[in-house]
Amino acid sequence: MPDQETFQGTAQEQTAPEVIYGRNAVAELLKAHPDRIAKIYFQINAHDKRLLEILITAKRNRISIGKASNQKLSDLARSNKHQGVVAIASDIRFLEVEDVLSVPRHKPFFLLILDSIEDPQNLGAIIRTAEAAGVDLIILPRDRSAPINSTVHKISAGAVSHAPIARVTNLAQTIRLLKDRGIWVVGTDADAPRLYTDFDYTMNVALVIGSEGKGMRRLVHESCDEVVRVPMFGKTDSLNASVAAGILLYEVVRQRQAHLPMTKADAER
Repeated sequence: MPDQETFQGTAQEQTAPEVIYGRNAVAELLKAHPDRIAKIYFQINAHDKRLLEILITAKRNRISIGKASNQKLSDLARSNKHQGVVAIASDIRFLEVEDVLSVPRHKPFFLLILDSIEDPQNLGAIIRTAEAAGVDLIILPRDRSAPINSTVHKISAGAVSHAPIARVTNLAQTIRLLKDRGIWVVGTDADAPRLYTDFDYTMNVALVIGSEGKGMRRLVHESCDEVVRVPMFGKTDSLNASVAAGILLYEVVRQRQAHLPMTKADAER
């Protein structure tokens, strides 16, 4: 059975909004809504065939797994009928991109697209910064993204519970939708000729952050309206994805704050 992590009983996990237990219940949730599962705990030294099937499916969906004693599982489930498995469901509810775009608004869109961010710690840090910066929607691919598990919840310091997030099947297709709705899509690449500060982010904009090693995928790169770079002056040739995201996100904030109408209080300072 899994040996990735022994149950520690953190406050984040114990205060999760929903606990699902029992082999059938967890298997059905895993089949229907794997994105909702933050973590699955299995009983230590259990060798039940059905549990092994659930474990394999969880690993295939890159869901965080851990092991726990029978007593710990009973504590989590508040029942001794857990059958050796307890799933912690995330409180996140994914949005639909088109639903967000259709809501009437009086300010430009501010979107963030994450392409191939597969490190949960990076994903959590980016979500935390994006939520703080007031991003209207974070768009993740279904097949090339870290799962929103307990690590993401912890690193985001709870921001995952408040951030608007959508998962999409095809990023390139989603980018075309955004462009059709008048949103400029700005990607990031270390070799781009244009500096990130040389773009006007006061209009409708969606930033694209790619993975640290490979950056944006080719089709995503080609779908962008513009590609910008953060200048590098040292021997390091790239930034951590979450750091790069923070720099870009707050450049958008800076430009938009600078274009806000001056109030009487501002003028008197």
